[in-house]
Amino acid sequence: MAFGSIIRGLTGAPGGKVLVAYASQTGAAEQIARASANALIARGDFVRVAALGALEPRELAEAGTLLVVTSTYGSGESPDSARGFMRKVMASPAPLKGVKFAVLALGDRSYPDFCGFGRLLDKWLAASRARRLFDPVLVDGDADIAAMKQWCENLTRLGAHTTVEALMPVPLADWLLAERILLNDGSPGGEAWNIALAPRDPALLNWAAGDIAEIWPRNDEALVEEFLAARGLDGEARFAWHDQEMRLADILGHSRLPAAHEAAGLAPEQMILQLQAFPHREYSIASLPGSGRMEVLVRKAVLENGRLGIGSGWLCHHAAVGGKVQARVRRNPNFHHPAGEAPAILIGAGTGMAGLRAHLLHRKMKGLREAWLLFGERSAAHDLFYRADIEGWQADGTLARLDLAFSRDAMPKKYVQHLVAERGGDIRAWIEQRGAFILVCGGLAMAAGVEQALTAILGADRLEQMARDGAYRRDIY
Repeated sequence: MAFGSIIRGLTGAPGGKVLVAYASQTGAAEQIARASANALIARGDFVRVAALGALEPRELAEAGTLLVVTSTYGSGESPDSARGFMRKVMASPAPLKGVKFAVLALGDRSYPDFCGFGRLLDKWLAASRARRLFDPVLVDGDADIAAMKQWCENLTRLGAHTTVEALMPVPLADWLLAERILLNDGSPGGEAWNIALAPRDPALLNWAAGDIAEIWPRNDEALVEEFLAARGLDGEARFAWHDQEMRLADILGHSRLPAAHEAAGLAPEQMILQLQAFPHREYSIASLPGSGRMEVLVRKAVLENGRLGIGSGWLCHHAAVGGKVQARVRRNPNFHHPAGEAPAILIGAGTGMAGLRAHLLHRKMKGLREAWLLFGERSAAHDLFYRADIEGWQADGTLARLDLAFSRDAMPKKYVQHLVAERGGDIRAWIEQRGAFILVCGGLAMAAGVEQALTAILGADRLEQMARDGAYRRDIY
């Protein structure tokens, strides 16, 4: 049996087998896994890259060295593609004696059970008598340079040639806020805004339906100016921060502003060392590159103290139209449109309509019909986002069927997961008789309810098989 379908590198000393496996929800883990594998080419090994969920225990046992890069989503759960692996393969130890392994786990400390699946996988591999090369490296968000340096150093000890920069996401670029439109004026829910960004460099217009926009939020400029004035600081002064030189005003703009007692008596250089940078916010891209704009759908969050959420407040209120926004595109292959012309069942709620819109635009561009949209929101009068687009897709045949649930218009309240359960027979027929695939986009609670309904319709084994085959794809947050 060949060592795998994806083999890189050359024969020669040491000539071992290296398997780099990934379990990725939004593409970041796969990207790092492939970059790590490429870095091992110089070592002269056979290097295979594969999705963890597609591997059998015997394939793990055949690897001399096993490196696993995995994300965690929700409350410590595995990515969709690895759910079957976790439920079946990890139910008991496997015979992996002689295999050397290491785990890179991607997570976010603001969520419960930080890097939960990565840590669980590390323990399972050790219980399977594989030998741990080094402790699992836990990464907190996509700006955790210290953790990625640790992973890079460990790869170097294995004979790789790489840099932290090669493993980290591409740098942020300057975009202009071209347009901001409120889509649900008068809604009983929170305001939802369509934000359109235009790149300064047209080469940045390069993504596929399903990809993700990462945007770096800022504080309100007025708050930053007030902070600088109160301390007599020059916002134009430049300092080194996160491996680049920036204006003090920009550094403060992208950080949690210190309280008065936290900054008291500190020189600017000392204060900067204590700043907590805002993490990037992720948004499903609602447009295609051909439009010349990257559009996202953002719900404006209002906190209990009346202040706006950092990310949504910046995009929906504070950022000036025509002003600069720093952003980048991240590939999200797990939510790309499957190849071919199969019918599509698109399910989502709220701002999840953004990701589904991009797929429907893709289908229209390709001349594909037989799409079925099931969507839920609060009020039919206010919250059918992109109504004109939907009506146009119905008129030209892109959208063959539309089912809607509006929770505030029904008693008892009805959500999209209830809609899925009610249409179970038709959903099963679309899949079994017409070969349809399923795309789900939206919040975790909605996605969990939809999955429960789909499991009742199709069965857990069938749904897991569809996930492994790429016929059930989710972009959830």
